Amino acid sequence: MNKVKSVIKGAWMVLAGVLLGGQLFTPCAATQATPQKATLQSLSEPQRPSARRALPIKGYKSHSGTKILFIRNPGLPMFDVHVSFAAGSAHTHHQPGLAALTFSLLNEGVDGKDINAIQETFDQLGARLGMGITADRASFSLRSLSDEARRAPALELFAQMLGKPLLPEQSLSLATSQLLHFLDTEQASHATQADQALHGLMFPKHGYSQSVYGTRVGLASVTRDQVQDFHRSAYAAGNALIILVGDLTEDEAQRIGAQISNALPQGPAVAAIPSPGSPDAQQLLRPVKSSSQAYLRLAQPGVLRNSPDSAALQIANRIFTARLMEELRERRGMTYDVQARLSTLQAQSTLVIELQTRPELADAALAHIKGMFRDFLIHGPTQKELDDTKTWLAGSAPLRSASNAQIVRRLLDIGVHDLPLDLDFSTQRAQELNLDAVKKALNQHLDAERWNTVILGPTTNQQPLPNPVQSEANTMCRATTEFVAS
Repeated sequence: MNKVKSVIKGAWMVLAGVLLGGQLFTPCAATQATPQKATLQSLSEPQRPSARRALPIKGYKSHSGTKILFIRNPGLPMFDVHVSFAAGSAHTHHQPGLAALTFSLLNEGVDGKDINAIQETFDQLGARLGMGITADRASFSLRSLSDEARRAPALELFAQMLGKPLLPEQSLSLATSQLLHFLDTEQASHATQADQALHGLMFPKHGYSQSVYGTRVGLASVTRDQVQDFHRSAYAAGNALIILVGDLTEDEAQRIGAQISNALPQGPAVAAIPSPGSPDAQQLLRPVKSSSQAYLRLAQPGVLRNSPDSAALQIANRIFTARLMEELRERRGMTYDVQARLSTLQAQSTLVIELQTRPELADAALAHIKGMFRDFLIHGPTQKELDDTKTWLAGSAPLRSASNAQIVRRLLDIGVHDLPLDLDFSTQRAQELNLDAVKKALNQHLDAERWNTVILGPTTNQQPLPNPVQSEANTMCRATTEFVAS
């Protein structure tokens, strides 16, 4: 019933839009002017160069060692500032949970304001605070209006929160309880358990093998003194990356960057996360869980984001994902989604293939994926696959910088991995690739047999691979012409 109402409501909204726009329907098509010839372009034709906004990157470094990246984007009277630190969970492998607890306490209070007052102040100023932590980094973002009267107090509070947090003792137990709850949530997710089991195979005895939230034993032993020490070192100016995007002049961006940098504890960058090294090859782990699905994970070491071959492997992964989707979803109906991706961990990249399927098809799916990848290494992609992927990358590039938030994400990738200061660098690198370059990169860095594998699910008798279904209607979701909105 609700769907029907939505359709009717949508139809009336479209009609109202046409009437309000002055484009009334007329009873006789013959009275209309001759329509102009459509200017649509076939997808099979070479794509015309699209008009792109000029978004030059300005890069600076503060006297305290903070890296600052800025792009002026004056379309809206607002800006985004993103500050990240090499302070993720993998930096506290010796004390699991220390990084997450420190991160959680930063917005718990500053001089004169508790957590509620901090949030209320941002709300009153029309500003939005964001926070996130990964194995590599802890990140904080602020979206604010560009108007000086709103911007100045929002930035002052933001800088104070990062540089001089109270890290209150009374909040330590509450933050610990929240992180323990997050650990419980992870244990209730079969997909997360499969991911963590795979990390254990790929990164044994390394910070990447732990949950971002730490461990129960580690969290119970963290003290406020340890939190304060970690904040002084990991949240130092020399360990920070500041990104500014939006309606700011270059002079304003420099002043804001210096303001935040000067508010942070003064100190150098922390030591880089050590490489976990190469894991033992061809390990298979089968955690038994009661589930209606089997969760498959395959992984092997890849290349770092700043490798010259990163673009070639990213293109190859996109092509191989398309092949997996066609073979396992469209032709055999074994899964709803499957993908191959390169992780962007700073110390060790990995190629990961992940999917869910029926438990009785887990072994057949695993064998088939390995066989497909072996064939992919031998023959590489086809010219059409490469051309289609390059066309898609070129055509979608402007969409990946359509908003401040998207630009921030791309600048973060550039800043963290020391890439050239050019938003289009990766796209341009991809356009220069040919079949030989992609195939060479595949065989130089990846191996057909070097998989670590996790199959999480129930124990059951295995069945052979389903026969492919050849049908024009062989898709899981396809619109028909039987229903129309009226």
